[in-house]
Amino acid sequence: MIVLISLCLFQFLTACTTERKVYVNQPIPANLLSDCIPNLPPKSMTFGYSIRYNEHLLNVIEMCNQDKRAIREINK
Repeated sequence: MIVLISLCLFQFLTACTTERKVYVNQPIPANLLSDCIPNLPPKSMTFGYSIRYNEHLLNVIEMCNQDKRAIREINK
């Protein structure tokens, strides 16, 4: 009885499929590799808001361009 149970369990442990996974290297679209271009700020803005807005935009652009640079390196 134990032999029959162990044979059944052994069949569960073996693979039931012969499916193979094939990975295809696809190029990254060019629009994902382009640099980020910021929008122009609004015309009516206080000096303090302008400084915060400029700092924020520069940080966003820097992070975006770092990501793009990394994607370009991976794509090579």
